[in-house]
Amino acid sequence: MTHIKLFFSIALIIVLLISCDKENPVTPENFAPVLSNLSVPDTITTGLGQSFIFVVKCTDENGADDIDNVAFKILSLNNQVIASGFMYDDGNYSDHGDNVPRDGKFSIRLNLDIAEGSYRFIAQATDRAKLQSNELTATFYALPGIINQAPIISKNQIPDSVFVDQVVPFFISVRAYDPDSSDYISRVTYQILGPTITQLAEEGSLNDNGVNGDSLAGDGIYSIETTTGFANWKFGEYHVIIQAFDNRQKSSESIYVILPWAKKNIGQAPQIIKVTAPDTIQLPASGDKSLTLTAEVTDPDDNRDIKEVNFYTFRPDGTAASGNPFKMYDDGTSGDSIANDYIYSLKIFITSQNSPGNYRFEFQAKDYSELLSDTVTHIITVIK
Repeated sequence: MTHIKLFFSIALIIVLLISCDKENPVTPENFAPVLSNLSVPDTITTGLGQSFIFVVKCTDENGADDIDNVAFKILSLNNQVIASGFMYDDGNYSDHGDNVPRDGKFSIRLNLDIAEGSYRFIAQATDRAKLQSNELTATFYALPGIINQAPIISKNQIPDSVFVDQVVPFFISVRAYDPDSSDYISRVTYQILGPTITQLAEEGSLNDNGVNGDSLAGDGIYSIETTTGFANWKFGEYHVIIQAFDNRQKSSESIYVILPWAKKNIGQAPQIIKVTAPDTIQLPASGDKSLTLTAEVTDPDDNRDIKEVNFYTFRPDGTAASGNPFKMYDDGTSGDSIANDYIYSLKIFITSQNSPGNYRFEFQAKDYSELLSDTVTHIITVIK
């Protein structure tokens, strides 16, 4: 009896499997891939080592993994195959020109050394079942590239410093030429940046026409004679940048020179006209008390020649203060009321811990020639 039951069970399973197979076939339908949005450059240039990117979109209803390959070929007008291969969707931009991996956009980067003329780019995809997509075609034109070498420029004559105390001639001269026989120098420019670097002190063009500082027209030496007016009493380093351009506006490497300031004459020492400070101050019971010291300064050459103003402090016992010298300011900070009025100031503090007695303050100014003014002494008596 048990054997009969087992026989009927196996028979029933076989019938069910046959029935399911008929009603639910397991073999899916295969669809061919589809190409769209073929992107091809209108014109390419050859002989310059340049590469160009060709892109096509590929979709497959059976999924991206069903795409076996996307092939391309390039045909000449007489249908000769010039190049062929595969396009990629791997995100390798440097080699294949593809930006994003597995986004359905297949690319190829090509550096083509072909003759001038029209060409056809043809793309076609194949899936794993060997079904082929539609074929997409686009035309492009190839032109021989023109190698444009950059102009070459070299120093001929550039000053080694910039005078700031006098407006005198300032002469710049460079040699410039273009290696391309079919090209020429169209312009040579110069820029002078001031001590802050962000400030353009002067700019213009050098010339090779025998005027404005150029001695001989057409000799390949480009010159300009200007003046040091751009640096009048402005101390610091000056940055000179010179560049040549050819007729196609390709630029040479820059000549970059840093020129320090200089003075033609050492000049005269600055003078302290007046010092303003209290004669007497009372010690605070606690904490501290502020007072502002000022020194009005002038320079016989030019007030802009004043480099710094300082004072030294000495305690009642004659010892020097540990912070000597103390710098004074004319920039509207640290107790200074008005910037650039040549009245230098500094706010100081007397504390309850200071000893009473006579404190000696010695003021002195220095110019950019390192000349020192006479010392002006002021006594402040600190009382309890």
